Amino acid sequence: MLSMITANPMTSFAGHNNQGFQLGSNLGQVHIRVGGQPARGDLDSTPPTSRFHNKHFEVPRNPSSVFTGREEIGKRLRSHCLPSITLSSQQQQKRFVIHGLGGSGKTQVCLKFAEDHREEFWGIFWIDASSIESLERGYLQVAKVCGLEPHVDAVKRWLSNISESWALILDNADDPRLDISPYFPVGNRGIVLITTRNPNCQIYATVGSYELGAMEPDEAVTLILKTTKISDQSDKSIRKSAERVVTTLGYLALAIVQAGAVIRQDHCRMEEYCTIYYQRRRELLSQKAIQDGEDYRYTVYTTWEISLKMIEEMSSEAGRDAIELLQIFSFLHHDGISEEIFYRAWKTLRSDPPSEWTLSHQSDILLSQSSQEWDFSPLRVAVSILLSFSLINRNKDHLISIHPLVHTWTRDRLSPSDEETTWTQTTSTVALSIPWTFETVDYRYRKSLVPHIDACLGYRNDGIFHLRDIGEDCQRMAAKFALAYSEVGRRQEALQLTEQVVEARKRTLGEEHPDTLGSMHNLAIRYSEVGRRQEALQLTEQVVEANKRTLGEEHPDTLRSIHTLATLSKMLKTTTERDQRYPNPEIESQAQYSNSWKRKTYSSLARLWKKRI
Repeated sequence: MLSMITANPMTSFAGHNNQGFQLGSNLGQVHIRVGGQPARGDLDSTPPTSRFHNKHFEVPRNPSSVFTGREEIGKRLRSHCLPSITLSSQQQQKRFVIHGLGGSGKTQVCLKFAEDHREEFWGIFWIDASSIESLERGYLQVAKVCGLEPHVDAVKRWLSNISESWALILDNADDPRLDISPYFPVGNRGIVLITTRNPNCQIYATVGSYELGAMEPDEAVTLILKTTKISDQSDKSIRKSAERVVTTLGYLALAIVQAGAVIRQDHCRMEEYCTIYYQRRRELLSQKAIQDGEDYRYTVYTTWEISLKMIEEMSSEAGRDAIELLQIFSFLHHDGISEEIFYRAWKTLRSDPPSEWTLSHQSDILLSQSSQEWDFSPLRVAVSILLSFSLINRNKDHLISIHPLVHTWTRDRLSPSDEETTWTQTTSTVALSIPWTFETVDYRYRKSLVPHIDACLGYRNDGIFHLRDIGEDCQRMAAKFALAYSEVGRRQEALQLTEQVVEARKRTLGEEHPDTLGSMHNLAIRYSEVGRRQEALQLTEQVVEANKRTLGEEHPDTLRSIHTLATLSKMLKTTTERDQRYPNPEIESQAQYSNSWKRKTYSSLARLWKKRI
């Protein structure tokens, strides 16, 4: 007769000399022992005597106590990175790559995965993969705790041949110059999880990869509320303030944790943080907060400084171009940056001899072009370096974007003189790229450039006229920016810029200088666009008379102004007759009138004259 003894979680059915069988479960694994011998399929050489399967848990620290969200990557890891039921069912070594910007939480995701699934692995080993030295140091530590020979190859052979389930986490494999594949154990056993800023590391993946970016808005709000230890997290006003904070921080995990620590330590209240952030951003994002014993190695800003230092250490022209390019990007809008900006600027440099000032305020990427044809290679190599550290992103249309915090950090780290130089360089390059031609592609390009013009001009209180002391070059840039604003319907801003150009040229060149008359002609167009048609007509009459006196009646600029005068007269007459017939001014919108007139004027004159700016 068999006696039955119950023991959690293993149940034993024993007969003579305990020669029966044992049945137990361990997190979904079934262990059967028949006749005192391990059953086929049991991964342990001896039957488990407790619910704990894990023997080696060589992980540097616990995940953050406020770890929040990241459900999608968690689901992917559970799907692809848990041990196979049997060794024979795993056809290849499972390698999964998590890549993304520094501070996005890649390490925390792996710490959380290791904690949640510890008992499904016989061993979990964590190695810092930031350098060859750290990789070898990590392997030697594994050798020490597992009683192996103190050699990297000895550890790799051991992992390749043991039958137990193991996971190897290679953290911070960020250096694009470092090939980590020689450090993978050979064969089809085990799980290798890699974290990196370098998206090119996806080549190592066998079961998948994942770009860890910004948090979901709701997750980000929950994270900052957890970090601040605010008791009433359902308070609507608190949550609204929290939403403003996480939006300001671009939903970046590490930045949110740092902000929460500042609020928790009573340096400010949630509703005050954004105001203080704009006043003391650099201090807040560089300050290492006390995380209640949790080991955060870097602040938001220092984690990116490490990437930039690695680029500087390349000591190559490509590395220098990459840093210069990142600095230029930081004064553009953080989204929708195209290579076309640099190509068009270079094209203008080649076709129209630039002023000495313009030539001295261009990037090395433009000035180093020595051939008669535009060479994209230096620009694209520099971009690829920045991509390899996740300092920028590029979409399927090849448009570049930068996380808003990386965008501001790049500017914040510049000295005042470097900041002035880079802003001037960027603004000059943008202006240089704007054509005075009116094909469809030109309209489309100028429209795409408007957010970048906004970013450049918005950085200075006086916009482009921060450079008023340089004279004509400043006025030329302002005229181009006015054109771009006019074409997207921002006519008041176009008008204000053009008025300032006219005043500056009258003051420096005289009222009847051809360039002054050209800008007065543009001002007449701006007046017409905003509905000040009588003023536009009167100003154009002045321009026509001055052009006849100074240039002659058949000069292209004279003919241009005569054509504009005729068009304005006709449109003003038509408008007057219409208003008499239909007193409601909404019958034909100002925008319809302005755009129609402008298309007719520009298209008919584009081939007759070279526009003065």
